[in-house]
Amino acid sequence: MDGVVVLDVAREIRSRLGEPTVNALARRFGPDGRCLSCARRLGTEPLSIRAYEDGRGIITLIAYHAGCASSAWLNVAPGTLPRDRTWAASVTRATARPPGGWWCRWLPGRKAHGQPALGLLVHPCLEIARVRPVHPGESVNADLEGHARLGFADSVLPAQGRPVRTVGRAWIEAREGRAFLCALAGDSAWSAAASEPDVSLAEARGGVLIGLAWEGDPARLAAEPRRLERALGNGEIQLGWAGLSGSSRRHGGPGVRC
Repeated sequence: MDGVVVLDVAREIRSRLGEPTVNALARRFGPDGRCLSCARRLGTEPLSIRAYEDGRGIITLIAYHAGCASSAWLNVAPGTLPRDRTWAASVTRATARPPGGWWCRWLPGRKAHGQPALGLLVHPCLEIARVRPVHPGESVNADLEGHARLGFADSVLPAQGRPVRTVGRAWIEAREGRAFLCALAGDSAWSAAASEPDVSLAEARGGVLIGLAWEGDPARLAAEPRRLERALGNGEIQLGWAGLSGSSRRHGGPGVRC
């Protein structure tokens, strides 16, 4: 995901949303996302970005293959968006005092207060991003704001002693002989393969930490502790807690397949 470069962004998008927002788009969209025009994987092809303004204060940015749609600012709603958007997720380990306690550190092998816990790192959407203009040439991440309303916290705040709040529920699902850690927050569900020790840790703690990485590759963050530490320290990840369903392995989760 880190290698994707957005090559075609219309001048009006740049001027109205600001260069910092435009520069972040290469990290918001990932190669495993789907072009909403041709339904093919975005891959490593050049991309173009369209901005849709529906008059409600939120701008929806959608990535297309450059050969499928040209970049433009459109004063219309984005139309029907897919119900199941493409996401990426990966399991990692954490040290924390969930919920009502304090976030400590999400890194293996480091000394920290708290108990070991399992974490699910998630990039929630690989082809669609929403922003909210706040001033001419300046905008903020509206997806991040929406998940903050669900209870997710900036990763810097729990490190300062703020509580990690419960934002959803989690369960373990067996598929074709493999275990998957699944989590639900709001109307979004995500999953990633988990080892038996991971499953045991989630069951022992009664839940998992969810980390939303809007501009990062979960697999790479999980594999590179230093990169993950920087992302957490810079507030690039939103954190929340999901309690584990006690009968998840027998019944396949709480009714929502991920």
